Amino acid sequence: AINIPTIASGGISSITDLLSLLALEPMGVESAIVGRALYTGDISLTEANQAVGQGRWQDIPPNLGYSAFV
Repeated sequence: AINIPTIASGGISSITDLLSLLALEPMGVESAIVGRALYTGDISLTEANQAVGQGRWQDIPPNLGYSAFV
């Protein structure tokens, strides 16, 4: 089996979406991009960290211009 780290991107608009992604963690989903949801206020960073657990996912390299949960 090949283990390729995956970043979920697109269509994440609620805490429910983030919690659903946690089920995919064993398949390599390591982080999520939630920029629009943060910008529109659909998700707050505090709320997301509480839901998925701070430290659960790693940062996306900063040179990509995106932020994932830490």
